[in-house]
Amino acid sequence: MLTQSFRVTGLRCASCVDHVERALRSLDGVASASVNLATSNATVTYDASRAAVHRLQDAVAKAGYTLEPPLEAEAARPGQGSARRSEELDREARAWRLRTITGLALSTPLMAAMFLPEEHWTLWLQCLLALPVQAFVAAPFYAGFWKDLQSRRASMDSLVAGGSSVAFLYSLGQLLLGHEGSTAHVYFETSAFIVTFIALGRWLEAKAKGRASLAITRLLELSPKMAHVERSGSVETVPVEAVLPGDTVFVKPGERIPVDGVVLSGESAVDESMLTGEPVPVEKKPGDRVTGATVNLTGAFRFEAQKVGAESTLGRIVKLVEEAQGSRARVQDLADRVAAWFVPAVIAIALASAAVHWAVSWSREGTVSLADGVFAGVAVLIIACPCALGLATPTVVLVATGIAARRGILVRNARALEAAAAARVAVLDKTGTLTMGKPAVTHVIPASRAEGEDEVLRLAASVEASSEHPLAQAIVQRALELGLSPPPASSFRSRTGEGAHAIVNGMAVFVGRPNAVAAVAGGLPRPLQEAMAPLERDGATVVAVLKEQRAIGLIALADPIRPNSAEVVGSLKHLGIEPVLATGDSEGTAAAVSRSVGIERHFAGVTPEGKKEIVGTLQAQGNKVIFVGDGINDAPALAAADAGIAMGAGTDVAIEAGEIVLLNSDPSKVVETVRLARAALRKARQNLVWALLYNTILIPLAAVGVIHPILASAAMALSSLSVVTNSLMLRRVRLY
Repeated sequence: MLTQSFRVTGLRCASCVDHVERALRSLDGVASASVNLATSNATVTYDASRAAVHRLQDAVAKAGYTLEPPLEAEAARPGQGSARRSEELDREARAWRLRTITGLALSTPLMAAMFLPEEHWTLWLQCLLALPVQAFVAAPFYAGFWKDLQSRRASMDSLVAGGSSVAFLYSLGQLLLGHEGSTAHVYFETSAFIVTFIALGRWLEAKAKGRASLAITRLLELSPKMAHVERSGSVETVPVEAVLPGDTVFVKPGERIPVDGVVLSGESAVDESMLTGEPVPVEKKPGDRVTGATVNLTGAFRFEAQKVGAESTLGRIVKLVEEAQGSRARVQDLADRVAAWFVPAVIAIALASAAVHWAVSWSREGTVSLADGVFAGVAVLIIACPCALGLATPTVVLVATGIAARRGILVRNARALEAAAAARVAVLDKTGTLTMGKPAVTHVIPASRAEGEDEVLRLAASVEASSEHPLAQAIVQRALELGLSPPPASSFRSRTGEGAHAIVNGMAVFVGRPNAVAAVAGGLPRPLQEAMAPLERDGATVVAVLKEQRAIGLIALADPIRPNSAEVVGSLKHLGIEPVLATGDSEGTAAAVSRSVGIERHFAGVTPEGKKEIVGTLQAQGNKVIFVGDGINDAPALAAADAGIAMGAGTDVAIEAGEIVLLNSDPSKVVETVRLARAALRKARQNLVWALLYNTILIPLAAVGVIHPILASAAMALSSLSVVTNSLMLRRVRLY
């Protein structure tokens, strides 16, 4: 099965979405089809051997729409489709603005003409003013109506074109029949204002959609257009698309780095805030990785290009955001079910309303009041708004995923947002999630005042400088941070599981596990033994330092808890989410970390499969579960959770398994994700409730003749606009 996204042109309302989805799903070989009204994208899963692209296009064409296969350039460069969509929305907004201005320019004097004496020439003047509105302003609605007739289906265009043309043709008929004065019932101003108000709504809606889809455009703007590449012994400035993996790229101070790669020479500080959200520049030296679209601040450097185009970090981010914005949430299913019968039902109500008004006038007056029936039927057709239903959820997803991307949170699909909003349990990995993910020195305990903390650490660092062990590197790193200068060591030798020996300033120094000290010095002094017990109970790794076979101190190392982990746990509890720790570490370490951050329930010594089973058990208890992790061992649990949140500094396997990716590995982003998801779900529900209540209340009022068709057209235009505007209000929600 192949899953591919296509552009659909001609979508105008939720009924259109239903028509396209039905056309695609009816084909043999199509497993699923989902159409997004806000982005005009169709995501189709199909068997290419049974349902070729041309068959998909033919089916959609028969429904009255156009399915465009993705361009190769867009597939190679994520974001180009969204950029094209943005340009289309801009053109659409300009076109509707022109139609709106034209409509207002003709409708306003038309309204004034109503106050002239009702003579034959004044009525024909109204007709001449209304005719261009029908011919030009309403042209897109009539084009859509014609397609609806050809495909034997109905959409919003059927309602607008039907309502406005009935009002215009009825009025024209009155003139042609020679009625004037008190016997003339013309609605030229109604037909004109109906179209003008709806054109105004379409203009404002297109502008609002453009604002909602700015996220990808802004991401694309971060990428530089040119790059300095070393070729044939000289530096050439080439388009960034021409950079190939393996090229040597030169970056000057103040420039954006064009693609991902590894520094070959030179040093600098790089602003990676677009990627991590952290304002502190990151120092780069040979061997360090650099990311495309980040800003080189201080020095010039050369680097080898490794990932370009769609494979670069920015390319992957844009692709994820595009996929998320094109996805559909479950909460939209209700609107889709309603849309399937909405327009036919509205047409039936309009006809029934007109018939009832005619019947009532006949029973009361013995004659049919044609005008009353037309008035009510047109009002029903115009006030109905399937657009609001179709836009209710997609616009929220569009805005929410854009907000998330700007805050370093990549959401793969709308359903991940729904799951995060509904979560009641968050299973947290320890290493790299609640902790920093690498060991660091936490305590240095000297045996006596003769050798202070600095001396113990300095001698240990001298020995460990020759070791590649992570604990050894942590000791050296701590010494350098304190400004200590470890003297050179000689005769270094290491024994796995015990420790390392070396000669420092002519003295034999040993750094190793306390249980290995007995073979060297007969054991640790009692004060050091007493100091070591609570450290090991809290999950720290303790090494002893011996000088000339005499224990001079202890160094405790641990994976430090992130400074904000306890605050994150507290925030999750405040949101009604139970935090649970799952780690492969020992019971002592798991218990110590849980106590430190405020977690009541933890699981220790858990295998990767065990983490997945924990998630499954919690789900079986009726919980929606978030899993947060960063390692290969977390991938099964990330995939099994209702919403898997992968820390961005983790492995590629973990990131691919997570439905939500946190770019800067800050656990506070988990809380932001939940808050954003809940706010988005609230907005989606508000939109759906508004759209359903609007139609439920106003259609009956229009049917009984309470609402004038002009007011109906204004209400219809404002309905769609209100849904999009409410979605844009999501930007004001506080996430921290």
